[in-house]
Amino acid sequence: MGPTSDPVEEYFATLERLRARKRWSTDMATVRFAALALGAARTDTDVDRLEEAAATLRARAGWTSPLRSEVRHVVAAMVVREGLDPDGLHERVLETREALRSHRLPRSKVGTTFAALVLLLRSGGEPVPGRQLERLATIWRRWREEHFWLTGADDLPAAALHACGEREVEMLVADVERAYARLREAGFRRGNGLQWAAQVLAVDPRGVETGVERFRRVAERLRRSRVRVGRGRYDEAAILALVHEDVAAVVDRALDYRERLRANKPRPGRDLAFTVAVGLAFAGDARRAADRVAGDLAALHSIQAILSARRAAAASAAGAGAAAHS
Repeated sequence: MGPTSDPVEEYFATLERLRARKRWSTDMATVRFAALALGAARTDTDVDRLEEAAATLRARAGWTSPLRSEVRHVVAAMVVREGLDPDGLHERVLETREALRSHRLPRSKVGTTFAALVLLLRSGGEPVPGRQLERLATIWRRWREEHFWLTGADDLPAAALHACGEREVEMLVADVERAYARLREAGFRRGNGLQWAAQVLAVDPRGVETGVERFRRVAERLRRSRVRVGRGRYDEAAILALVHEDVAAVVDRALDYRERLRANKPRPGRDLAFTVAVGLAFAGDARRAADRVAGDLAALHSIQAILSARRAAAASAAGAGAAAHS
């Protein structure tokens, strides 16, 4: 993306190419995240490769694998963007998942699959070193000791993000715990969302105190713009806090992107538009303090949450309908 490029217009161009090939059964939210993960100003050839990669992932995945679900389109976009072989990557995902299970970590397919993907995106598709797997397991267990009721399989991908670093584990764990405590002191509500934000803020090489202060200022700026910053917004606030730029400028840009996304048909919901806008703001910062994999982790986290919420809503509606006719 060049210095004078318009990330929103380039995103629209990518989105339209993907939308033209989308099946009726594919959720439009999935297509939006695939366009975000693929990147801007891509060619038709890249779109062809994305469809092929998604088909390969689906064919290789087991019936209960998250790579058989719609998430595969987002993962395929990351695979294409990095120039990786989807068949080889899938094989490495399976190998890495098995290795993680040997460390007696939770057997959740979503948690271990996304953790494996984070590790493999960092390694360029090469086999994950055993020391990183051991480090991931150690980080996750220490988080579990600090927050037994909060830490679960959903935290494995964030642990994978940190497993690729070189910081001493006890220092890292202390930083995450300090970030969580500081956020609580600032009035943010405890829970899984806040823990995820603390884990992501600890990626920032500028330090936890800077990350927490930027998070607080992001939330304040959003509230001034009449954006409610509840637990469901903590992940976006954390990603915006990582951007290596003035807080007011990056928040205002994300809000501007949201309105432009909302003006484009088919019109996304306000929440989805904001999530994508945050991703665009993060991806567009060439000097950002955290690497692209943090953005990938956020995209995977967001699309999984959206699809899970929609499945739950559909199941609830079906149950209500059945009860009404009984």
